[in-house]
Amino acid sequence: MKLLIVMLGCNVINLLNSRMKIGINFALNERNVEIDWFLSGGIKNPDESTVSEAYKMSEMILNSDEFVYGSTSKADWGYIFDEISTNTAENFIMLKKMLENKQDKYSKVYVVTSDFHFKRASKFADKIIENNDFNWVLSELELHDSKYWENIHMRNVDNDVEKALKKFQ
Repeated sequence: MKLLIVMLGCNVINLLNSRMKIGINFALNERNVEIDWFLSGGIKNPDESTVSEAYKMSEMILNSDEFVYGSTSKADWGYIFDEISTNTAENFIMLKKMLENKQDKYSKVYVVTSDFHFKRASKFADKIIENNDFNWVLSELELHDSKYWENIHMRNVDNDVEKALKKFQ
């Protein structure tokens, strides 16, 4: 059995750290399975950082305190980097492209994001990857205005998908 864990990036480091912590804990508790990580997130603002969110996530995994749990070792995990995406719609387009090249490789796909982001992220997933059977692992951490901004961004889902599809066609 092989699992894919999809980590959705975030340019707010506290939120990204929380997502990574819950994702790593989830992976370490999966026993007797192979795990690939799809680390999705490019450089959102080149003036602030020249390091992709995907690379930051890989460093967080490799530098986390837990390295071995039972028979599960991070050294055995595989990593797939999407350093191109700069938003959630693009994350799922790049995931779709990767999955199309690896049909039937994964028995389950888990998407890790923040609880406040779930509704919008799942809407993107459903619009971009029809009939997906994704499982979700959610971090509870949020900022004081996270839900406010999510409600605003929810209005733009269709437009965001359209722009992302044009960008990658």
